[in-house]
Amino acid sequence: MSDSSSDDGAPLAGTAYSRVSSRVLEVANRLRELGVDSALQLPTLVTAGDQSSGKSSVIEAIAGVALPRADGTCTRCPTEVRLRTRTPPDGGGDDGSAAEWSCVIKLRWDYDTKGHPLLETPPEEYFCTVRVKAHIAACVTAAQAALLNPTEVGKTPRGVLAFVPDLSGDKPRSPQALLALSDANRYELGFTFNKVILQIYGAEADLTIIDLPGIIHDHPQGKHVVDLVERLTRQSIAPDHCIIIMALPAGLDPETQAIRLWAREVDPSGSRSIGIITKPDMLPGDAHIAHGKLVKLVADKSAGLAGQCGCVRASPTGTEQDGHLKLGYFVVKNPGQEQLAREAEARYFAASPHWSLALAGSPALAQRLGADQLRSGLSALLVARIEAQLPAMRHSARAQLAALAADLAATPPPPGEDAAQELRALLSAAAERIDHHIHASAPSGDRSFYQACTALYRGFGERVIRSTPAFIVGRTLVSALSNTDKGMPPPPSASGAAAAGVALPGTLAVPAMPSAATEEGELNLTSYLEGGGRACVADADVPKAVEGKDSLRRDLEAARFPTRHMSLQEVRALRQRHVARELPGFCPYSAMEELVRGFKGQWAQHARTLLEDVVALAHQRAGAVVEDVFARYPKALRLVSNILAAHMEELRQAALAAVESLTAMEDAEIFILNDHYYCDSKTAFLGRLKRAFLKAAALSPQTQQAVQGLLSQLAGYGFSFKTPDALFMAQPTDADDELHMMAACLAYFKVAFKRIQDEVPMHIRSKLLHRLADRRGLEQAVMQRLKSPAAAHPASAQQQHTVARSLLAEDEGVATRRTQLRDMERRLREAVDVLDGSSAVEL
Repeated sequence: MSDSSSDDGAPLAGTAYSRVSSRVLEVANRLRELGVDSALQLPTLVTAGDQSSGKSSVIEAIAGVALPRADGTCTRCPTEVRLRTRTPPDGGGDDGSAAEWSCVIKLRWDYDTKGHPLLETPPEEYFCTVRVKAHIAACVTAAQAALLNPTEVGKTPRGVLAFVPDLSGDKPRSPQALLALSDANRYELGFTFNKVILQIYGAEADLTIIDLPGIIHDHPQGKHVVDLVERLTRQSIAPDHCIIIMALPAGLDPETQAIRLWAREVDPSGSRSIGIITKPDMLPGDAHIAHGKLVKLVADKSAGLAGQCGCVRASPTGTEQDGHLKLGYFVVKNPGQEQLAREAEARYFAASPHWSLALAGSPALAQRLGADQLRSGLSALLVARIEAQLPAMRHSARAQLAALAADLAATPPPPGEDAAQELRALLSAAAERIDHHIHASAPSGDRSFYQACTALYRGFGERVIRSTPAFIVGRTLVSALSNTDKGMPPPPSASGAAAAGVALPGTLAVPAMPSAATEEGELNLTSYLEGGGRACVADADVPKAVEGKDSLRRDLEAARFPTRHMSLQEVRALRQRHVARELPGFCPYSAMEELVRGFKGQWAQHARTLLEDVVALAHQRAGAVVEDVFARYPKALRLVSNILAAHMEELRQAALAAVESLTAMEDAEIFILNDHYYCDSKTAFLGRLKRAFLKAAALSPQTQQAVQGLLSQLAGYGFSFKTPDALFMAQPTDADDELHMMAACLAYFKVAFKRIQDEVPMHIRSKLLHRLADRRGLEQAVMQRLKSPAAAHPASAQQQHTVARSLLAEDEGVATRRTQLRDMERRLREAVDVLDGSSAVEL
């Protein structure tokens, strides 16, 4: 780095900024203009200290502008000073001639009155343009007043412009809105996070300095104001790219100052903190000990800024030692922006016996005394930090560009020109995805909806199973459906893992079968009778004896046996009620009808329950698809969701009508054309019922062989019985009529069950799901309902286009996000070009 000493006189003009470092600062200036300084962590000077510590005077010495000094007008908000050696963009001046001085003052509203960041940050708000340096203080005071009184600004028609002073005369004149605020101590806010920005053109150098509000320890408005200032200060000095300039009044131990303690927390090594001792002349001349400590503190670091690229002297351990800062301390006396003030400061250090003696013994101490030396040191430090940060900024810019590219790729494209056509395309896409779910054909392999519907169908089948008839004959409960019909595993007697109950893929979980159940659908009730008295219970008393048994109820549910059953005595009583003109040996058909109808009427409710469950499932899945497809368009999403609900209701009504028609037909008719299956089933049921009635013992293989031989002999006498069961069935009993009625009822429901188990789900799929998946159906349902608010009938093509354009108006958040991403991408690309061009600048 070249020599960092300054020429006496002009602020910053003779420092490193005007030599080799000017090229580095030109890069920094360009990055600030692009607004990427924070994103790339461009080193920045931040001044902080107790209120009235003299830090604003430090800003004046560095930047050459006067800030408010009157009582009540000290810094109460951050002030960002942006120095530019060039003229404003519209001011010309690129011919190498001296730039005309001007200052544009703007307001930055980033926070609410509680100090919380706004959800959306507005652009910087123009306040005024100042062309006379003497007017700066008055205009900054007015700008600060606007920030501290947001409610009054909101009430004023002209907003912040109503607070701009009149600069047409020699002295600024306060406007009525500003005068009406009266005492500054009664402003709405004591402090604010929002900034006053001074964009100074034609300055002596290019850099940015931030002056924070003075740290306070009490306030008339309460402790929350004290906490707000502390939070602002801590937040501002925390980033690693900030150089902390601490204003420390002479006569006070620097290590006890709040800013020193806070700086130590975020910068424990002291590598980016500088102490500025202000007001040394306030120490009494005879305070020799205090003067001695101050001289020693500054002298110990007198070479600090020259030790590392002219700015930093590293300690051997890399940590702060003896309470000192690596960057050391400076001393300034009432620094002003005027040449006379700087001359008076120089005379003070030369005439002071304490400082003059120290200078005689250590000439290097001169580098730490006065505003000119402070300016030179900070200039060299800032340039070195920026230069050191250039490689990291290049890497960061490229990394952020890659992240922005990914974010932009994930951001949906803006809406097309033909809104109606795009709406149709979105509806078609939604319908196609719904169709994939309904037909289990989603490219993603998602079959969950189809599987969930199948589980509902099986649940319906189970409810239908449990509403079929069952009869108690003797000590046996005989049902219409076998384990195979019910989709049950073999009973425990079959042994093996299957008997324990399993959950088959795509089916309901199957519980373990009761040990008393059989494969054919029978249940031996003996085990449910009371303990040792089982043998004493007559067959006629078995139904009453097992009534209300919890163990029986649980086993019936586990084996999917019907919830209702009739006893032989109940069937006999029913038949006898219908006996009339029939000849002996004939069973009244009306009795048969009443027996069958007695078990009807439950399927309609089961079918309605299934329909409502499928509707809810379909609505949920279709709604999720619509929400995903229309996520970018909140208005369209709300409308299409409402129309989908109405469309689903229409389909539900159609499916309900079909299902109710089907179940009503089943309830109204006792009808079968499948004679062969019915007759075979009836014969089988009759044999099971008669065996239960007669308590026939099972024949051993040897006995069956012997009986078969006897049957062959009987055949020789004209008695043809092909099997032992045929001979058994030929035995007459006093319950033959009732047993025949039971067998016919069981056989009928075995046939009817197979019809209803499949037909109800098929009707629901046909009338509800297939229509919901129709790509044209949803589109027509939506497009027919598009109309202007005043229209009473379906919209015309023009109305559809108008409404569609309104519906597909992109969400402001998405549009804003895309704009922000593209803008940041553009600025970062330019920043990369600037940084790549800066490689020749690095030394």
